[in-house]
Amino acid sequence: MSSPVDKSWFRTAIERAGYKSQGAFATDVGLTSVKITNIIKGIRRVQPEEINLFSEKLRESPSNIMAALGMKPRPEQEMPISGYVAAADRVVFYENGDAELANEPVRVPFFFYPGLLLTIKGDSMLPRYKPGEKVGIRTPGIKSVPLKFLGCDVVVSLTNGQLLLKTIYKGTSQDRFTLVSVNPTVEPIVDADIDWVAPIDFHMV
Repeated sequence: MSSPVDKSWFRTAIERAGYKSQGAFATDVGLTSVKITNIIKGIRRVQPEEINLFSEKLRESPSNIMAALGMKPRPEQEMPISGYVAAADRVVFYENGDAELANEPVRVPFFFYPGLLLTIKGDSMLPRYKPGEKVGIRTPGIKSVPLKFLGCDVVVSLTNGQLLLKTIYKGTSQDRFTLVSVNPTVEPIVDADIDWVAPIDFHMV
């Protein structure tokens, strides 16, 4: 490691993610409390798959995790395209064997991103999303929608099987949510029956 571990950052991130203790976080990531303590002390070197798991559980970017661990993140990586966003906000994931899977991977300006890339198709989501732009999401999504997601763009899985890119807002009652398109011609879905949501982590040309 090139620099000391930022112990304060880790303790704050664990608390912010909703864990009551460092031990509870250790249990959730499948490590012993001693191993987590040693990682935070800089005694134990964290493994690549653990960085991805920490990123998922703490809802922090892999680059932030690596920086807090005193590691120098690589400046970029290549990632495949896992699907696309089409007309009417519809999200489609490629299946094995799809011809479009043969596309060249996309270079992204960070390393260890543990999610998926989707391509925006068409111009129905202008000006927020441009044709050919890439968005990043992490799956599986979250079953219980956190309040911090309100007003944010998310990929949402509905109980009827639809996958959509929408902006999520509070619904007509507690634990109900309304989904609004970035395209003003598309009707909102009020009190949607949601299976899971995954926030849009970034979008890039």
